[in-house]
Amino acid sequence: MKRYYSLFQTKLLMAFLLCTLIPLSILSYVSYSVSRSIAWNKTMDASLLAADQLHVQLSARIHQAENVADTLQYNMYALSQDKHMDFFAHLDAITLLRTNISLYLSTFDFHQICVFLHDDDFGSEEGLYFYPLSALKSFSVTPADLETLGASSLWVYRSQIETPFILHPSKPKTDSVICCRALFNQGRQQLDYAYFIIMDTAEFSDMLISSYLNTEISGYLVLPDGMVIASSKPESCNQILPQELMQNIAECTESYFEYNNSYFHYLTLENGWYQVTEIPMDYITTSTSGLLRMILFTLLLTLPATLLVILFISRSLSVRIHTLSKAMESFRLNPEPATDKIFAVTKPGNPSFYDEIDTLGLTFEQMQDTILQNMNSILELSLKEERLKYQLLQSQINPHFLYNILGTIKTCQSLGKLETAEQMLTDLTRFYRMTLHKSNDLILLKDEMEIVSLYLNMEKQCRNNYLDWEINMEDGIENFLICRFTLQPFLENSILHGISAQTPNILIRIDAFYGDDTVLIKITDNGIGIPSDKLCEIRQNLNARTVTYDKHFGICNVNARISSPHYGNGHIEIQSMLNKGTCITIEFSQMEGVEIE
Repeated sequence: MKRYYSLFQTKLLMAFLLCTLIPLSILSYVSYSVSRSIAWNKTMDASLLAADQLHVQLSARIHQAENVADTLQYNMYALSQDKHMDFFAHLDAITLLRTNISLYLSTFDFHQICVFLHDDDFGSEEGLYFYPLSALKSFSVTPADLETLGASSLWVYRSQIETPFILHPSKPKTDSVICCRALFNQGRQQLDYAYFIIMDTAEFSDMLISSYLNTEISGYLVLPDGMVIASSKPESCNQILPQELMQNIAECTESYFEYNNSYFHYLTLENGWYQVTEIPMDYITTSTSGLLRMILFTLLLTLPATLLVILFISRSLSVRIHTLSKAMESFRLNPEPATDKIFAVTKPGNPSFYDEIDTLGLTFEQMQDTILQNMNSILELSLKEERLKYQLLQSQINPHFLYNILGTIKTCQSLGKLETAEQMLTDLTRFYRMTLHKSNDLILLKDEMEIVSLYLNMEKQCRNNYLDWEINMEDGIENFLICRFTLQPFLENSILHGISAQTPNILIRIDAFYGDDTVLIKITDNGIGIPSDKLCEIRQNLNARTVTYDKHFGICNVNARISSPHYGNGHIEIQSMLNKGTCITIEFSQMEGVEIE
């Protein structure tokens, strides 16, 4: 098994499988999650939209009853005034009111309109549309309920209200929604009249049923006390909703809430009743199950095809790699003269059809010939390289820099180290040429780095090669401007104060990289570090931007120059730990332009 899994074809196959199945699985999961979320939102939005449309119908029906009640208010007022006149005028008013009631019943399809007059009024015993006020008790409504109405309506629900046989012979009793209006005479402290517009709750149930036909969604028309007076499910009528559910309805501020494995959406009608919509969670889950089956079916179809393609591609690649591997295995750096043969790798006849593996095979064939011909030359060059390294080590010296550099050069000449003395003179000449021929304070960063390299090279020769450095710059950053002599004082401090018995070898790393519209230069060394009291003093001077000649002149001078808005508006940060090294960060604005010579 270990040998089988160590084969390139097996590894390539596993890589293909992982790189294919994992994204495919993730894509399937994400597709399902997103699709399910979209389907869930669409199902919920459609349910809420249906509830909103139903709310418009219910509100329109209630508003219709209110408008009819407002219209009857004028007729009732005229009737109450005519009753104090002659008999015939009062009779005409009753006749007109009866005609209007009949018209409203046929036009708006109300179940019944009842008018309640004083018991001594001759029209109160009509029994079809007109009743005595004492008949209010048959509707479970008392005069006290109607005293404070004014011009508003009282909406009540009454079950099994008996209606005249002549109006509804097939249904003498019905569950009714009643819009009550009345006029209470404050002077006599009694009702002058009352009238009810009665609607069958079945018409509200029909609205609910038609809105949620062929769905598992349920709709209810609910009183504030929780009684269901109309429902899309007939068995739910006249039931009381749980108190906890009604409390959630009263406290809910969102468009819907979750209760007992269902989502509930409620709207308040104009008469203060609730229109409640119940959306079972199973209904939403069922609507997305088809989507899940489709995704799984697609995945099952895609997987075998993907496996076959992976097997074919991995085999075609592994065979060629296996051939190339055998060719390399057969090659030896020191073959016997009799068996010195170049192994050929099979390739297409047309070079334009070569891929990377074919090119690698061709390169390998050329490499075999080149290695066999130049092996001795390589060994000889290696020996020469070792001798040159030894000579270079012998040529290294340990002079001091600047203040005794000329004395060091003279000593080198006296000792016969003319090559070293000449190199130091050359570097010193280039150093001063670079530092002195610039008339402007701003120079290109690449020139500053060249000055740094010359300086560090001379210091390295003076320090007997106990100094190393690295300079790294991001692409294009060398063309930004920087103040002259920004880096040299920090490098000098790293060398002079960093070398100690604990840190005899100094490595300085210089990195230049981009910030946010700024240039950042970080100088890091592995020297002895800066004591905490001295570090605190340097930081205070940097923050204050003060320059003193007796302490930290070079660092403070650079800080004062680069902090000017004309030279980059920069700043310097110093971090240091004893026996671990120092890190100096210099940051200034990106300044483009051509330096002035």
